Amino acid sequence: MQAGDLISGKYRLSRLLGTGGMGSVWAARNELTDRDFAVKFLHAKLADSKEALERFFLEARACGQIKHPAVVDVYDMGQAEDGSPYLVMELLEGEGFDQRLGRAGVFRPADAAAWIAFIARGLEEAHVRGLVHRDLKPANVFFALDDRGDVIPKILDFGVSKATGAHNADFVKTSTGAVLGSPAYMSPEQARGDTDVDSRSDVWSLGVILYESLTGKPPFDAPNYNALMLSIITKPHRPVCEVAPGVPVELSQLVDQTLAKDRKDRIGTARELADRLEAVASKLTDSPLQLYGTRVLTMAGNSPSMIPRSTTQNSWADGQLASQQRRTSTALLAAGLVAATLLVGGVVAFVRLRPPLVAVAGRSSVALAQSVARLHADLDRARADAVAVQRAKDAQPIANGIEPSELPPANPVMLAPSPTGSGSAKPAPGRLPSGKEPKGGGTPVTSPGF
Repeated sequence: MQAGDLISGKYRLSRLLGTGGMGSVWAARNELTDRDFAVKFLHAKLADSKEALERFFLEARACGQIKHPAVVDVYDMGQAEDGSPYLVMELLEGEGFDQRLGRAGVFRPADAAAWIAFIARGLEEAHVRGLVHRDLKPANVFFALDDRGDVIPKILDFGVSKATGAHNADFVKTSTGAVLGSPAYMSPEQARGDTDVDSRSDVWSLGVILYESLTGKPPFDAPNYNALMLSIITKPHRPVCEVAPGVPVELSQLVDQTLAKDRKDRIGTARELADRLEAVASKLTDSPLQLYGTRVLTMAGNSPSMIPRSTTQNSWADGQLASQQRRTSTALLAAGLVAATLLVGGVVAFVRLRPPLVAVAGRSSVALAQSVARLHADLDRARADAVAVQRAKDAQPIANGIEPSELPPANPVMLAPSPTGSGSAKPAPGRLPSGKEPKGGGTPVTSPGF
């Protein structure tokens, strides 16, 4: 395989992401959909038999049905032109669990418990479908970053998984007959070569990973393969509390229960392990455990930067800096919650003390109606008073008045003297009132103004 090769007429290889005992992983682009994927090629020598090849595709199909954020998604599978079977998976950005652990040395107990609990949740989805991973180790767990910058542990490499419901329960072996898998993380039953390996073997492997995360070293070590297998099968491990006294006793005892030699004494299911680890993590952090791991705020160098599209060379924030930032974020969140509580309390008090709008509107309308009624009553009384006054004026006689018949005529005339010579007679027109003729027999004299 080399960059530029076209696989199955649609996957164009771009760069090599990594190699291992099982095969190689390449970044590739689907030229039909213009989307990037990770393509894992299984060594052809591991699929030299028809039976092994059929089993590989059967188990790959089962892995593709596992829908959990802790398990890498499998989208397609096929066989390359050189006969190598391959799986098409989601392309992840981040770094391996082993790389992170190698740089940090150990993880904080709360972080280790939370991450292993999340991985156990993903294994639970595989176990209920009859799949046992059998090769769990830090190199097969990937710290992926999602679009929000959250760390999501992803389980990789179900390539040597065992379908517990298959008719042929034999392990896939190499040409030397060695059992596939990582010796340091094998369960005692797997190290013995038992054929009835079940999900409790994966619980053991998670216990080994958790032990190493807390202490910085695996629980079993030896100078060669055979001595290591013998140690796993027969020798007890040194308790976590002795190697790392700072680890809480409850978490140390939980690790001891995952590493019980007899699987009947071991924690029975991945679900039980996840439940107990989540309880420990919540107790250590004093807060509910997040479903999707821990948010990464900054990259190495204490400054935000873009994450390169690589699954092997990305750098992460320093643990202490991230811890300090988480504490700061927690304090800000607490202050925000207090402010929100006070605001809500003030609003509630204002609403309770303020007169209801409906009642105020009702009282206002009643007062307005009463005012209108009083106004109408006042108008009615004013009209009645005006009518009464008019009627009274009509009924009252005119004081010192003169009747029209008593007025004098417009042109008065002189009346002739009465026969008795009394002065009551009115003078005749053109004559003096005395009735005498002017002297000299001349023209009668009239009074000025006449």
